[in-house]
Amino acid sequence: MNITKSIIEDENFKNGNTNLISESNLKSGSQIFAIGDSHSIFFYNSLRIKEHWFGCNGLPISIYTLLTTELNLYNIGNVIGNKHEQYNIKKNDYVIFFYGFNDIQKNINKYAKNEWEKEIQSLFSSYIEYIKLLSKKYKIFPIISCIYPNPRNDAKGQNPYGTLEERIKYTIFANIFLETCCKQNNIKFLNIYKYITDEYGFIKNEMTSDQIHLDYNNNNLRDYIESEVFYAVNEIECSRN
Repeated sequence: MNITKSIIEDENFKNGNTNLISESNLKSGSQIFAIGDSHSIFFYNSLRIKEHWFGCNGLPISIYTLLTTELNLYNIGNVIGNKHEQYNIKKNDYVIFFYGFNDIQKNINKYAKNEWEKEIQSLFSSYIEYIKLLSKKYKIFPIISCIYPNPRNDAKGQNPYGTLEERIKYTIFANIFLETCCKQNNIKFLNIYKYITDEYGFIKNEMTSDQIHLDYNNNNLRDYIESEVFYAVNEIECSRN
């Protein structure tokens, strides 16, 4: 299919995203998916990566809830509906997991403010183990995203716990720990934190349209992030041959 601007606009109008026409074009035939909290929706109009945002139907959007959920990866599209079932995850697909943002914004301070380092280590260790179990059970190749920076002060609909300084501290500590765990377990880690974070610990103003999430209409940002994703994927592809 020759993808033109009109085809993309028509697909967005009919289905709300481009997932039905996106194609990862990997030699293996595998597809790339982004799943998890609301940051995964950045890929909703990507032509190369499909997204399943878990913002509905009781699907988990924090690590705390993920660890208590029986997640059937092959059935995610059916659960979400709205034509997502037409691009369900399959064996040998790549899955980018977006988790940790909601935990940093609320749960760590709410449940373990006085032992936050220990709690983050315990929570993210369990997260890695759960991803490994999903990977083995569903025979997918996981990529774990870094935790994104704090929303800006003028963001609407946010009610974070603790101070900005505490949340910055949690995020930096969690990302370092998460990257270390990924290396130890041979899992690709998508680390774009420094690229999207300003000097004050907020998401960069020029990279967001709602002061919380990355702007999915920013083509330069999309090119950068997708190039990072495909770099990780291609490394795995080479190891499969």
